[in-house]
Amino acid sequence: MHVQNNNCPCCGTPLLRHIRQRGIYWFCTSCWQEVPIIAVSRLPIKEEITTKAQPTVATKG
Repeated sequence: MHVQNNNCPCCGTPLLRHIRQRGIYWFCTSCWQEVPIIAVSRLPIKEEITTKAQPTVATKG
C-alpha cells in the first residue's frame, strides 16, 4: 500500500484529513486553514486521457 503525504501548499506542513457532512477536506494546523482537495491532489495525468482519439468524420464525395 502506497501512503502519500499531503503538505500545505503555503507552508509545507503535513495536512490532516477531516470528514464533514459536506465531504472530505484537508486542514493545515500551522496556517489553521482548510485546504481545498484540488490544491493538494497530485494525481498523475495518464497519457491515454490526454491523447484521446479524435472521432473520424466521414465526408461525402
